[in-house]
Amino acid sequence: MPGIESALSDEDYIIAKAKDAHKINIHSAKAWMLTAKTLFPTNFKIQFEAYLMEKQSGNVQEAAECFSSLMLSRQNITALLPEISAIANALRSAEGSFLSQMFDNISPDIQLTILKTSVENSDDTMEHCKLLVLLLRKFPQLGVDSLVKTLINTEKFFYDNRYARLLVVETLPLLSSLESPRLLQRLLIKAIDFYNSYVYDETDHEITDPWQRLHGVLDLLGKQLGWDSFLINYSNSLNKEAYFQKLMSLRNNEDCRQLLYCGTTFFLRSLYEFKSLKGNHILIEALSDVELPPSKRRKGDIEVTGMSSNQFQIAANCWELLHNNDLISREFNKLCNQLQAKPWTEAFTDEMALFRGRYDDVSPSGSEHMLSISIVRVSISYNQKRYSACIENILAALSHLPTAEGNLDGELIVGGKHRHLHFLPLTKVAIMHYFCTLLIRILLSTGNTSDVTYGHILVLIQLGWPQEESVFIHILDIIRQRGVFHYHLFSTYIIHIDILEELSFMWNEHDNNIVLDILPNAQQHLGQRRIGTRGADKGVKEDFKQAMKSQLSRSNDSVLNLMIQFITAERSYFLQIL
Repeated sequence: MPGIESALSDEDYIIAKAKDAHKINIHSAKAWMLTAKTLFPTNFKIQFEAYLMEKQSGNVQEAAECFSSLMLSRQNITALLPEISAIANALRSAEGSFLSQMFDNISPDIQLTILKTSVENSDDTMEHCKLLVLLLRKFPQLGVDSLVKTLINTEKFFYDNRYARLLVVETLPLLSSLESPRLLQRLLIKAIDFYNSYVYDETDHEITDPWQRLHGVLDLLGKQLGWDSFLINYSNSLNKEAYFQKLMSLRNNEDCRQLLYCGTTFFLRSLYEFKSLKGNHILIEALSDVELPPSKRRKGDIEVTGMSSNQFQIAANCWELLHNNDLISREFNKLCNQLQAKPWTEAFTDEMALFRGRYDDVSPSGSEHMLSISIVRVSISYNQKRYSACIENILAALSHLPTAEGNLDGELIVGGKHRHLHFLPLTKVAIMHYFCTLLIRILLSTGNTSDVTYGHILVLIQLGWPQEESVFIHILDIIRQRGVFHYHLFSTYIIHIDILEELSFMWNEHDNNIVLDILPNAQQHLGQRRIGTRGADKGVKEDFKQAMKSQLSRSNDSVLNLMIQFITAERSYFLQIL
């Protein structure tokens, strides 16, 4: 050992003694280090070892003083870089640490030197920008212009979303002003693009209230350009109708920037809310009935009902405002291309075409489910009175029905004679209810008054009962007038208890002479084809009662499955009757 110690320099010898003492007695170690610093006040190695010793002992204040001395000396900064980098990483972490506490105990001027040194010695562009953000958070008075320009002009920004996030989420909130409105507009476009893409990313939920953050950027730009404070200070509780009316007041302004940026932000937010609520629903041409009481909530000549209908109408109105004239339409389309907004607006443009009755512009893509495509085609062809095409698409859809049954849709028909669109749930019951309702309307429109047609209608009204009760009453009146009703599929497909009871009541009515040719084929074969109130044959009456009891015993069977079987089996009838 003596030989080794004699080979050490004086400062290395004292450092070695201090390290040995530190293992046994901290006070002795400090005494050695105090001696070393007194003898060699400018020696980097001694100063750095003193810092490491205080750091290992967990002495925040003492470590801060030692590291401050090292930074002030400006000696051997290269050797300090790992420690400077560790301090910067600690400051970026949300969790408290020894190094972040130590940093807080360093004077501001030395803090600035530490952070500037970390920025100057970062080679990676991303790391450089992150360190700049850290520096500017601690010292906002430095201004963020250079960082903003670095981020927005870097080529990596366009294919690496980390740069967009760093610019939009971390840097822009530090921005108080920029001299160039043009640069601010570029920043706003980046912010709209980032947040609009972010809300659709289901894997990332770190950023709280992204839409409100976007309006913060809008506020920054709007204040410099003197825009309406109501439009740029959007809050989550804001009345959307009032906001839209304020946008409407800008539609004839020569400078379209305020309408363009505020309107686009409002549109994309409304579109996102609409899509979030829409879920598994599809927009269709629904039905109106003048015999039903009119809706109190309808506005204008079109009524939209169903899930997310309010959000859709807000987005639709905003979309039309942004196509109000050639100038705003051109600028909006240009902005959408810059925003890469196409994936989110594609389906909406089809819905808008349907909403405005521009059926030739509705083109569901082949990537969509075949069921959705068929339903849209059913909807359009029915409204165009192309009933053969409508029925063909209904038949095509039957093989693609979903497994989820769902419930009856109570808003498929509304009162009045105006145009009615509806967001139809893509469930088996809702879809089949829609198809049955359309088939009833088609059969009634043909002018065919045969018993088979009326019998088919009786089958179809079972799924949505009592929705078409007025049609049922009309058919009963016709049967009474004719005095006879032949329908050989009665026992196969009519099982609804209300319909069976009404027919039984009619059959038993006094002073009537109604012939119901509805018994199963096996009983008809016995020669008992005509069952009427005038028949004195008790056997015939008993057969009728037994037939009705048999039908009533099936009243708990699935009407849904029965409708699918019926339409499939009678496809040739539906196609030929038109």
